[in-house]
This record gives sequence, C-alpha cells and structure tokens, in this order.
Amino acid sequence: MKGKGGAAFAGTLLGEGEGLGIEWPDRWTKHKWFLLISVCTIFMYGLGGAVFAVLTWFQTWIYSDVMFVADYDILVLITVSSAILLLTFLIGITGTILNSRPILAIYALLLWPAFASILTIGYTSYKRSTFALDRKLNFAWSQWYTSLDRLIIQNALHCCGFYNSMHEVTASKTCYVRTSLPGCKAKLWAFEKMNLDKIWFLVFGVVVPLHVANIFVAMCCANHVTVRFGKGIMPKRYWLKGEDVKRDAERILGSIGAVARPGVVRASSSGVFREDKAEVSSVLEDESCTIYGHSERL
Repeated sequence: MKGKGGAAFAGTLLGEGEGLGIEWPDRWTKHKWFLLISVCTIFMYGLGGAVFAVLTWFQTWIYSDVMFVADYDILVLITVSSAILLLTFLIGITGTILNSRPILAIYALLLWPAFASILTIGYTSYKRSTFALDRKLNFAWSQWYTSLDRLIIQNALHCCGFYNSMHEVTASKTCYVRTSLPGCKAKLWAFEKMNLDKIWFLVFGVVVPLHVANIFVAMCCANHVTVRFGKGIMPKRYWLKGEDVKRDAERILGSIGAVARPGVVRASSSGVFREDKAEVSSVLEDESCTIYGHSERL
C-alpha cells in the first residue's frame, strides 16, 4: 500500500508539472511555443551542415574530394559552425523543457558566436567566387596544391594538367603527355563557381535571416518561458525602505495618540487587608523560629 501511495503521489506531481520543473504542453505559454520552434529550426540547419560536412570529409558524394582540396578552409568552417549550432540547440532545448532562465541565457549568448561562424562561411565563399576566381585557381594550382592534390582533382574531374597535359601535371595512368583529356582549368572553375555560389546563396539567403529571427525570438521569449516574469523578485521601485517603515510607524502612532500609563498601585486601607498582612507576618515568624531551633540542635 505504501509503494502504491508513493507511486500515486509521484504520478500526481508529474501530472501537475512539479518536481522536475517540467510543464505539460497544455500549460505552455505562447512564448515557450515560439521558443521551442526557434530551437528546432537551429537543430535543422545545424544538422544539415553537419551531415554535409561529414559526407564531404568521407568523400561520399561526387566531386567531394575536389571540395576537400580546393575549399578545405570552407569545409572546416562548416564543420565548426555546425558543431556550435548543435551545441546551442542542446542548451536551448534543455532550458526550454526545464523552464530554466539561466540556461536560456547561455543559449541566447551562444547564438552570437554561431551567427559569426555562419557569416564567416558566407563571406569567404562569396569573396572567393566573385573576385577573380580564375586567378585564384591559377595561383592555388601553382603554389598551394601538392602533387597529390593535383592528382585528386585530375582523377575526380577527368582532366590532365591545368591548361593542358604539359602544364604542371601530375602523371598517372590516365594523365600523360599525349593523353586526350583536357586541362583542368575550365572544369575546376565551373565546379568552384557552382559550389561556392550555392554555399553563399544558401547562407545569406536562408540561414542568416532565419538565424537573425531566432536571435530575436530568444531575446523576446527566453524570460517568458513561464507565466511568471523573471525570477519572481519584486521590482526595485516597490521595495520597502527604512524611511517608509518610519513614516508608517509615525502615522500609526499619530492616529492612536498618547498612551496613558497605569498609576501606582497602593495597598488598601481596609481591615481585611490588615488582617491578611498580620497573618502572613505571623506565619513567617513561626517558620524562622523553627529553622533557628533546628540549627541550634545541630
């Protein structure tokens, strides 16, 4: 019976949303619903970036190895940004479910470094794609790419050399002097232009506006995750001060007026009082004699 009673009490607490600080959806405020939807959207594009980064790192889609070589820095930025977004999601969903304003404050703070990482991805890809992409690829092929990097690009794009099979080529079974394969410049430029444009357009056109909206929702709704505002502390202007207490005391004393002190109580002059006094004195004398005689015998 005791175990059943404890289980019933625990069920009652959970049913009322107490104990763990969790409230059921029918008791959620509209601010909490908006906050939950916002946190879920962060999970969506954070997870999308993480999946894309993992697939590229493991070279599971076509031309992923080309991006691994040509846009290695952007791939690292996508990985780091996705990790920050997923961490922000975990903190945000925890604070939302537990109605914890301190955790939601950390969540709102983490949205800013996540926003900076997203902007870095968009700016880097836009700058590389827009300003002299062909010259950047020429310089990278000549100065930055190793022989292994050139071989990876040649095998992925089915080309040989940069301009032709006699210009800065890495020899292989399919790439040699008299091969019929074209140079890699045109194919590499086309892939880089398409890939970089997709990245910065997706960042600036979709992720950035959505993330700005999530920052706005976090700032407006994090402190209203429950009906009670803030931590339940009375605003400072309503705090009770010492001057207020003194003023109230003076007002109360003024309304009551002077308090009359009781007079000195004197002994009554009636005969009854004198008789009682005589009886008490005689009893005291008898007791003192008894005590004195007892001490002499000892």
